[in-house]
Amino acid sequence: MKVFFVYTSLFFAFLLSILYIRYHLHSRTLDLLFLRFVIIIEFLSLSLFYYYNIKARAKKNIGITCAVAFILYSYYDYHISKNDDFSYIPLVIESLFFLIVIPYFFYECMRHNVAKPIYQSPSFWISIAFLIYFSGNFFQFLFSENYTDPQFIALSNTVYDIVTIIKDTLLSIAVFINNIEEKKTHTHKIPISINLDIFNPIKNKY
Repeated sequence: MKVFFVYTSLFFAFLLSILYIRYHLHSRTLDLLFLRFVIIIEFLSLSLFYYYNIKARAKKNIGITCAVAFILYSYYDYHISKNDDFSYIPLVIESLFFLIVIPYFFYECMRHNVAKPIYQSPSFWISIAFLIYFSGNFFQFLFSENYTDPQFIALSNTVYDIVTIIKDTLLSIAVFINNIEEKKTHTHKIPISINLDIFNPIKNKY
């Protein structure tokens, strides 16, 4: 959850910066550069989130390698792209990567987490949120490079807005579930100041 809150804070800060650049500075180049940073931060944050939640050591190493490769490719893609064009290829790669990682995370949860229902875990709702987000936007990211039809753009924006609202709603549920679980944990803890040596039913008669 700490990784999730860091992701949310950074995403909000980048969003404010993009809005300032887009509507105050009117710089298309700087706007696209910040969008690149948002994609990279999102990829790294989610990779770190699943690094801590996935148990298999080999899968963690693969995730680290893919994160480094994604940063290098994003840097390369930025330099080969035109200044006024936004490249959707990093978004396609990000979506495809997490559409593989998230189902594997669910597989591990069903295999190892038997102590409580999976829907009582905040990581479940976070994963569902991003699974819907990436699966709902994958094909429009994939075809956005080639389609310039206004109707396609309008439909893509509508789909993106709906999927993003669903994602944010599920993330809010994850925060709510986390608060409930923390309250249960604190309630079941024994106070540190309790003196367990007071009760002594057998007295020393000698």
